[in-house]
Amino acid sequence: LSRNEFLKSDMLLGDFRLIVDVRLANDEGNSGIQFWSEGLEDGSVRGYQADIGVGWWGKLYEEHGRGLLVATEGDEFVVPDGWNTYEILAVGHRVRTAINGSVCVDLEDPDGATRGIVALQVHSGGATEIRLRNLRLELDPAPELTTLKSR
Repeated sequence: LSRNEFLKSDMLLGDFRLIVDVRLANDEGNSGIQFWSEGLEDGSVRGYQADIGVGWWGKLYEEHGRGLLVATEGDEFVVPDGWNTYEILAVGHRVRTAINGSVCVDLEDPDGATRGIVALQVHSGGATEIRLRNLRLELDPAPELTTLKSR
């Protein structure tokens, strides 16, 4: 692709929890799950992004905004070329994410959006195959992650 592409939802979300199984084929390329985002006239999206890809898993980025917000890598929690459960919890000004039950992001962000659409990104550049299954969306969720592994 010469530019990032997005599959955008029409649903405007406030507080939510999204749990989805993600597989990045051959562990190649880069993708992301946009949330509390808005579509732009040029077809791109502005807003939070839970990143997917080697060196990017678990990071929180604000597309067309403030850039990288949380640089914690979640690669150690990922099954390469396998199915991985990604959970995004967005309540109030707090964003939390987990991959396979391990927390990657826990951010209180009073400067960030608190509502918007969800979009799936495929990053520009080389070939990328991203697969998603078992999407679960909960509105007005309890403010705790549910996929956490017992410690």
